[in-house]
Amino acid sequence: MRVDPPFRPLPPEPATLLTEGKLREAIQVLRQSQGIGHRRARDWVRWHIAQDPMLGVQLETQRRRARNRRLSWLLACVLLAAAAIYYFLYLPR
Repeated sequence: MRVDPPFRPLPPEPATLLTEGKLREAIQVLRQSQGIGHRRARDWVRWHIAQDPMLGVQLETQRRRARNRRLSWLLACVLLAAAAIYYFLYLPR
């Protein structure tokens, strides 16, 4: 007995957006092109990622890089604010 997969392969445009790391845009394009709801489109994209382990690794690497970049900017802003506070409040004039 053969069991059919729950989804078909993704259309080309959402698949291309996924390889570029644009998960949200891929879901939106899939919703608009197929006329389905958000949950169904998200499940379809997750199924597609599960079928291609290298795509999952690529997306996770991109997420980690973006998170580290945001953390670096946050740290730089905090240090800049601390330097400004020290300069204006505690530096003797």
